Amino acid sequence: MSKAIGTWKLTMNTPFGVQTPTLSINESGGAYSGELDGATGASELEDLELNGDAFSFTTKVSTPMGKFRISFRGQAEGDTMSGTFKSMAGISEFSGERA
Repeated sequence: MSKAIGTWKLTMNTPFGVQTPTLSINESGGAYSGELDGATGASELEDLELNGDAFSFTTKVSTPMGKFRISFRGQAEGDTMSGTFKSMAGISEFSGERA
């Protein structure tokens, strides 16, 4: 089972300020799914891949300027995770703690 499965409170520095969305990654019958739920609502995870402690996914988030695709890559270890996300503003880092 992937270490990334579970519910996480993320901290992300964005052009709209620091965001603290909740990331949920679930497993059911060998299939993975999840969502990113932030100040502008929830968005489904797409292209979700889990491999041991590593994970990646994309999602479309709502912003004051419309919906934008963001891609994430990271690693989970114990009750923490970290990685990068790529948006229209470039590549930034995020961190997270198990909720």
